Amino acid sequence: MLIVERQQRVLNILKMRKTVQLEELAQELDVSSSTIRRDLEHLESRGKVDRTRAGAIYRESVDEPNVDEAGRMNEQIEQKQAIASVAAQLVQPHMTVLMDGGSTVVYTAQQVIARPIQVVTNSLLIASHFVEDDKVELVMIGGDLYPRTGTTVGAIATGCLADLHADLLLFSLAGIYDQEAYNINLPMTQVEQVMMRQAAKNILLMDSTKFGRKSLVRVCGLNEVDQIITDAHVGLDWKQRLDTQIRVAEPYAQ
Repeated sequence: MLIVERQQRVLNILKMRKTVQLEELAQELDVSSSTIRRDLEHLESRGKVDRTRAGAIYRESVDEPNVDEAGRMNEQIEQKQAIASVAAQLVQPHMTVLMDGGSTVVYTAQQVIARPIQVVTNSLLIASHFVEDDKVELVMIGGDLYPRTGTTVGAIATGCLADLHADLLLFSLAGIYDQEAYNINLPMTQVEQVMMRQAAKNILLMDSTKFGRKSLVRVCGLNEVDQIITDAHVGLDWKQRLDTQIRVAEPYAQ
């Protein structure tokens, strides 16, 4: 495991549990206590954690959108982490990657280890993850802030995106019904539709609870998506219907 990958694993664990013992981390990641101590020192220097005598505490950022209160990051965590693990591997060095603000995409951003890359996003949470990484060229899309998701939307956002090109789009929506995908409101949908047009490859990240579900606004037909990554709980009927277009992630192992 690369150093940057291990440190990201440590940070992911702390984000989920809020506080962890040093020996617990060392055992879980199968490395020495001194290695974990150095990792925690590095994360503390970046302002991500506060070290304690026996471990560390995750440092909540005041600039970070409070997605936990909205419940989005607390739903289907294991399934989203499994999907994220697969999606993160699609990001290769020197790629330009578009990321929307879906919660599964946030988990994916946390697991991307490819460097150097360009990241273009309308998500404050994803931008805050990459902002201090000197091997990531970050482009933050402006616009009107949609507070529920911490994403920018509106004419400024779509206008900025219209001049950009990306190798890969990672995005997540509210539901798939029949042969179409849906989202919860029009402004978010308009941004995602422009993102799809500007990317060479579109990858939809959808946990299994979203299959067979309609929402307010139609985003696209499934024929406009190159691949759909989901978790192992997806129904057999969807696997058969989508065939090679669907990719099922194995259960997430921390």
